Amino acid sequence: MNISRTELQAALERVVQIALDRNDHLPELPVVQLNHNPDHAETQLLATRLPTTGQPLDKTFDQVFDSVLKDAPNANGPRFFGLITGGTTPASIVGDFLATLYDLNVCLHLPKETNAVTIEQLALDMVLDLCHIPREAYPGKLLTTGATASNTMGMMIARQWVGKKRFDIDIAEDGFCGKVIKVIGGRAHSSVIKAVGVAGLGRGNYIDVSLDQRGYKWDLDKMETILKAQMNGDSEGSIVVVGCGEINTGGFTTDIDKIRALCTRYDAWLHIDAAFGLYARAMPSHASLAANIELGDSMTSDGHKWLNVPYDCGLFYTKHIDMCSEVFGGAKSAYLDTGKTSIPQPLSVGIENSRRFRALPLYMSLLTYGAKGYQEVFESNCNFAVRLGEWIDQHPDLELLAPVYLHTVLFRVTAKSWSHPEGNDQFIEAIKDTEKVYVTKTVWDGQPAIRAAMSNWRTELDRDLPIVQQGLEEALQSRTA
Repeated sequence: MNISRTELQAALERVVQIALDRNDHLPELPVVQLNHNPDHAETQLLATRLPTTGQPLDKTFDQVFDSVLKDAPNANGPRFFGLITGGTTPASIVGDFLATLYDLNVCLHLPKETNAVTIEQLALDMVLDLCHIPREAYPGKLLTTGATASNTMGMMIARQWVGKKRFDIDIAEDGFCGKVIKVIGGRAHSSVIKAVGVAGLGRGNYIDVSLDQRGYKWDLDKMETILKAQMNGDSEGSIVVVGCGEINTGGFTTDIDKIRALCTRYDAWLHIDAAFGLYARAMPSHASLAANIELGDSMTSDGHKWLNVPYDCGLFYTKHIDMCSEVFGGAKSAYLDTGKTSIPQPLSVGIENSRRFRALPLYMSLLTYGAKGYQEVFESNCNFAVRLGEWIDQHPDLELLAPVYLHTVLFRVTAKSWSHPEGNDQFIEAIKDTEKVYVTKTVWDGQPAIRAAMSNWRTELDRDLPIVQQGLEEALQSRTA
């Protein structure tokens, strides 16, 4: 397995050179280079057999670079507006490399050996600092692989709490015992619905009480009727899920304080899904959108979105760390029993027993740029979205479908040359073909639409907005009426 120092050094020097070149030139690189006939390359790759005898590292490097990386989308570039994903700050890139280099498994807090788990707790607290939420509001906290894993954790500890509070049963130990736990929400993100299924709550037990497809306003009378009927019986309980940052518009659920009051009155758990919406709290201009999210019993967010750290980095917070211990700490091998520590053992707080040191890129980025640096990124992205939205709103062949609340622009093409059933998807392909900007498809009011989310620290108004506008114009002109 070992290779010579010279061979390793040559490979690492190539990595460093690629990193430096990408840092210097990423804004100029094609956002995506579509392969319109991918079947041949895919067939060839999948037919590759494991070699009996290995090959030199430089040959492997060449092979991987040519087959995967050379034409890969530049998803951490300034005009990649898909998936609500951020870029990667230089500090986080260095942190990610170091995390891999040392390869710590941070499933246990072993302060005599390493303070890695302490750094994880500190990084999570610093995010609360950034968003003006008291650290003491959430004593339970952990990094996960992403919002889906965090939402799954939320559903699992929520079901435990509801089981004990409403029925005096231990679901983690004994199962549901014939009880049903509903999930009430408003246009919940697909990761929440996935988490509901994974946690065994049943996707069919999700109840939507929103008053429109945006999910901003809820029918609180309907919600109270459901909760009150459950309290009068002995077979059902509820978890309530609030979305802070709707994926198509960036809009926020209102009346969280009233929702919290109903949850308290009727013994329901309140979970806040704030994958990117949490960071509105860091901007005085937008903080009111995310008012009262600290009232949740649990809260999730993502670092690989607006915090601009590498995949995979999800954030999970809860007021009820005792529920984490009951769900995730109930069974462990003798060699994992380290006794009582000042910081709860991560393997007893979350799902994973094997965990990489994903806190390091986050911590290094937070330290390097500080609250002011991140606030400037957030405000710049929001300003870019507003300006792009204004341009689209005035364009004769494009339609802005919703106000720009945060950093997401929702629109559709209205030009006659694209007004056929497949026109929206084909227009998106035409946009990507320009190699200038990346957007994703969605559905709004039952009709195909286009979503563009600005979350990258590199996105600059003066440089990138004209390029985006040019890309949209080129896509429009690629087909004449």
